[in-house]
Amino acid sequence: MIDLLYAATELVTRTRHGSPAMLQRCLKNDHGVRITYKTALSLLDQMHDAGIVGPGQTSMGRQVLMESDDAVHALRSIHGASWSDAA
Repeated sequence: MIDLLYAATELVTRTRHGSPAMLQRCLKNDHGVRITYKTALSLLDQMHDAGIVGPGQTSMGRQVLMESDDAVHALRSIHGASWSDAA
């Protein structure tokens, strides 16, 4: 799941758009990974817990609060230094 979280975080910080539909579409197109809406929402919730994205806003998606490097540091603080090895 951490690899998926890393890929999703990279997509969100690169595109500056955080929505479940975007994650579903881009993870399938870019990485060949199909995820459910519920999984995409869970990934965004984990990013929210790390301060990477803001809270959910109906259909508009979430505001992206961090750049990619800052997001990596935020996730490392939650998942430990070994997280970067999984990425």
